Amino acid sequence: MSTLSILEQRRQLVLLSAGLQRATIRRRLDAVEQRPRVALFGSLAAIAAQPGVRRVALGVALMAYRAWRRRRG
Repeated sequence: MSTLSILEQRRQLVLLSAGLQRATIRRRLDAVEQRPRVALFGSLAAIAAQPGVRRVALGVALMAYRAWRRRRG
């Protein structure tokens, strides 16, 4: 196999990969346009699944609850 044919194969693979990525992005954008609320909650759930973010969110929620409890009585 010559160097030129190897390069041509690699080029075809890169083009195929780019086409697949474009199709995936288009499919995801179409899904977001059809159901924006579901996409938003899915994104929030993915973010909340990260331990550091979850820890910060829990801390903020506890501070808000304590502030609400102090104001209440």
